[in-house]
Amino acid sequence: MYMKYLLLNVFFVGLIVSSCSKSPVDPMVIVEPPEPVEIILDSIMEGTLHGMTVGDGAEQVYTDLQLFTKTKETTTYLSITGQFNHAITDLNERVPLYASLIFDRKPSSPAGGQIYFEGNVIKTIYNREGKKLTSWPNPSSNALRVGDSVEDIYGKLVKIHADSRFSNLFDYIGMFHKDTDKAFDPVQHLSNLWQFNFSIDEKNVIRLDLIFANGALTKIKSRHERYF
Repeated sequence: MYMKYLLLNVFFVGLIVSSCSKSPVDPMVIVEPPEPVEIILDSIMEGTLHGMTVGDGAEQVYTDLQLFTKTKETTTYLSITGQFNHAITDLNERVPLYASLIFDRKPSSPAGGQIYFEGNVIKTIYNREGKKLTSWPNPSSNALRVGDSVEDIYGKLVKIHADSRFSNLFDYIGMFHKDTDKAFDPVQHLSNLWQFNFSIDEKNVIRLDLIFANGALTKIKSRHERYF
């Protein structure tokens, strides 16, 4: 369980890099990860590493990553970095491809929301101060609620955004955590960096930076961390 939280923590560090506003943080992750006892760095600009091949296009890399993920018994995390969601309409038909959503004002406000999915439903909701909620935003009659189907989220968001009381809660839209069980999102072609984390066992974690240019994988950077 601790390793799962450790991976989550690193995933959201990746979001810090990709965000252009106050960085989203998963409020469930409150424990700082320990310092590794050993770090092994590696990088390739040709060849294959962990099933992914330099030179392949983004969609093929994603397919290979999905196959690799299915061989792992531990939780894996994929972050598609970059700010590609500027309006509610950008989310149309794409929300079910991801595992979380973050909404906020600029500057950041406690009224912002962080929504996490699991099993095609909303599992948890927090405000930007880390307070656990059952619905967001309140008191909207169209609020997202724990247990709502992921397929229904976009329709609700359109209605919430149309309400002038809540429209500025969408000044910042974050959608980074890719659900690798779901189909490729064409927006992934636009990202120059995917961050992929997985654990080998309870003492060994691999963090990969998949670096792209013009939609093709150009470099894989690996960081192997070993813990006590």
